Amino acid sequence: MGELFSIQLIAYAAYLIAMAICGMAIWKGDRPARLAALVLIAGWTLSALTGHRDKYGMNYPVTIIDTNCALAFVWISVRWRRIWCAVLAALTIVEVIIPLVVFFDRDIHRYNQMASNNIVAVLQLVVMVVAIQRAFRARRRANEGALQP
Repeated sequence: MGELFSIQLIAYAAYLIAMAICGMAIWKGDRPARLAALVLIAGWTLSALTGHRDKYGMNYPVTIIDTNCALAFVWISVRWRRIWCAVLAALTIVEVIIPLVVFFDRDIHRYNQMASNNIVAVLQLVVMVVAIQRAFRARRRANEGALQP
């Protein structure tokens, strides 16, 4: 039973939940939510496919991918002026900064870096849930306004 709840299973379950949230954003969200979900899915997929860290713990391809994702979120935030997307951009910038801090400060343990990355990823998913909820609310209000005589 202990092997059933191993770390790998938790990681796969987390990816499945992330895909479900992003899939719901693509399916039911507005245009900024769809773009943000596509950027998240692409960023996480490409990050999982890239190479390994160097001897100092830095993964340069993932850093480049995360930087591009942050730039995409900043663009979406500026283009559509959504506060949730600005928060998503800030979280992605934090995700870019975490390995840089670990690279320059060798006293930070690898588990602390992984825990902070996991916290940021969960917060990103919470922001996507908020984006989906805001899109539902805006669509419902638009439908209510159209039905009133």
